[in-house]
Amino acid sequence: MTAHALTPIRVALLVALVLTVCRVGGCRFFELVDLRALDYRLRERGPEPAGDRVMIVAVDDVSIAQRGRWPWSRALMARLLTRIAADEPAVIGADFVQSERSAACSIDAIGDHIDPQCRAAVGQALAHVSTEDQEFADAVRASRRAVLGYFFDFGSSASDSAAVATATLTAYPVVRTSAEGDAGALNIPRAPGITQNLPEIATAARALGYFNFLPDRDGLYRRTPMAIRFGDRIAMPLSLAMLQVLADRPASIRFSGSSVAAVEVGGRPVPVASDGQLLLNYRGPGGTFPHISAADLLAGTVPAGTFHDKIVLLGITAIGVGDVRATPFDPVFPGVEIHANALDNILRGDALLWPSWTSPWTGAAELGALWTAVLLTGLVLRYARGVQAALASVALLAAYLVASQWVFMRSGLVLSAAYPLSGIALTYLASSLHHYLVTEAEKRRTRRMLDLYLSPKVAAYISERPEVLKLGGEKRERTVLFSDIRDFTPISESLDPEALVELLNAYLGEMTGAVFAHEGMLDKYIGDAIMAVWGAPLPQEDHALRACRAALEMIHRLGPFNRDGESRGWPKLRIGVGLSTGPMVFGNMGSSRHQSLTVMGDAVNLGARLEGLSRVYRCPIIASEGTVVAAGESLAYRELDYVQVKGKTRAVRIFEVLGLAGERQFDRLVATFAAGLAAYRRREWDEAGERFRNVLELQPNDGPAMLFLERCEAFRGRPPAPDWQAVTAFG
Repeated sequence: MTAHALTPIRVALLVALVLTVCRVGGCRFFELVDLRALDYRLRERGPEPAGDRVMIVAVDDVSIAQRGRWPWSRALMARLLTRIAADEPAVIGADFVQSERSAACSIDAIGDHIDPQCRAAVGQALAHVSTEDQEFADAVRASRRAVLGYFFDFGSSASDSAAVATATLTAYPVVRTSAEGDAGALNIPRAPGITQNLPEIATAARALGYFNFLPDRDGLYRRTPMAIRFGDRIAMPLSLAMLQVLADRPASIRFSGSSVAAVEVGGRPVPVASDGQLLLNYRGPGGTFPHISAADLLAGTVPAGTFHDKIVLLGITAIGVGDVRATPFDPVFPGVEIHANALDNILRGDALLWPSWTSPWTGAAELGALWTAVLLTGLVLRYARGVQAALASVALLAAYLVASQWVFMRSGLVLSAAYPLSGIALTYLASSLHHYLVTEAEKRRTRRMLDLYLSPKVAAYISERPEVLKLGGEKRERTVLFSDIRDFTPISESLDPEALVELLNAYLGEMTGAVFAHEGMLDKYIGDAIMAVWGAPLPQEDHALRACRAALEMIHRLGPFNRDGESRGWPKLRIGVGLSTGPMVFGNMGSSRHQSLTVMGDAVNLGARLEGLSRVYRCPIIASEGTVVAAGESLAYRELDYVQVKGKTRAVRIFEVLGLAGERQFDRLVATFAAGLAAYRRREWDEAGERFRNVLELQPNDGPAMLFLERCEAFRGRPPAPDWQAVTAFG
């Protein structure tokens, strides 16, 4: 094994090592790419059905329209909570906080407008009326299963020691730390401030849970924190507090060093990352979970028992009022439905999982994927070069995407896309650069030589495939073009040799430009004639169409060329073009010392004959039936005749190529000529002559029409033999 053969493997090893260091140390750019890749994975998977236990009671737009703007009175919220609790749900979670007191009814506002005796009686009555705050607290207590939300204020600059000491919240009842752990350096968010429920409301609840979410760097919400530190307590979120009430068993959190190692509730593990965040397996866009309008519930139109044994979330979704977040599925996603996804993920045990060094098997899986992808790329690039190397690398990229998506769908493990894909790409680029520096210099020299004879694209093709230059050939369907200057002998006799050479060089350069413009191969110059091929050496599915368009461009370029040549004293040139499509052998023909890239076969000979027939039929471009069929309907043609050329025993149909189908309106001309040709083949000379005269009215001096008109006149006086098949033979 040579050092050169080992180079791609060495490159792959270096790339894998560098990316491993980046992965272990962390790279913000790659992390952001992986976040976007996760969004793609979720959208590629598509929405999936939510579980049947979690339901949402939504204060939606209809509720706001019917019951007034938010916040609603505590009395109305108490009615709403009482209506939910009447169905005996498993647990109720409130995704809002009641932190400010309601305006109490006071005698002081009207004290100066009534007499003292009345004032005393009213004051005594009001003293026995409970406030709306107390009414809501009573409803919470009566439900016996309500979990209320609150939120931490991360915008505070410093902790309020009094708030920390008096805060009412539900902390993890079981917290386990390792001996080496530093309680002050736990790898979870730390909140300096809190906005909590009123004391009488908070103490009435079964539990309390924060409803904070932390966005990723790009502003999207993909995770929910399962633990936030406030003072010396570790608080749990609304979703986990609800599950603790549901299970009637204490939740626990365990730390390994400063990182979160495990979270558990009701015997269910919660697959959190080292920072305590749960990566959500979103079920779909907003509305995936069942929503019940609070207005319908208050109006009594929701059937009894709807919430029985359900996990019910109460939240606000109304536009302009509700808590909305941007998520992978939906840029306007109700915050309450993030809690629903978290609850459903934990209950069904299918939350997503980032590879983590605190979970050795997931970390090993990701590093294994990275090294496998990169080393496999290096191994493939030992044998593949150029386009093959690029295609192989793209195939490996696609294979990794498919494989990692399969792992994602089966296990919820989110393998990195950024690191392995970057490894494949970097290995390919580095290996390609090395190969280019070592071998491409020779190819560039070869290409400069080939550019003299081929279009740049075809020259590049041959330089990439030097085996084309070997002696021999391959047989395949191709299209050949022959062109020739008409009446060239008188032109050559009228010019001195220097002027003739100048004219020929200019003409051949212009016509060769038309060939190259349509990616043809210049086969050879034969005096003033040009031979070109399509479909060789570069495979071209549309070789016939390209050849036809090149022929049309040659005719088009001849006009400006003649106008420019007139100022130089050159004679006006006219050319004829013959096109033929069929099986041809292409290859490097000749001896070991003298070789020529060319094509051979009956179809090649036919193309040369058709160029000569362009003089007979007095039209610039004649194509064989094979060319017309292969070129398709994007061009306009007219059938000219059945001919039997020299060296062929079978007649062939020939056509004139008129132009691009959408460039001019040829329909009437083609139809009229076809009618004349049909009458001609039926020996109806008068009818045919009339049709050909009609063609000349449409297009004066039309060569084919004039030719057939002459034939009709001749056959009228001297009809052909009885066995005449309307075939014109050329010896």
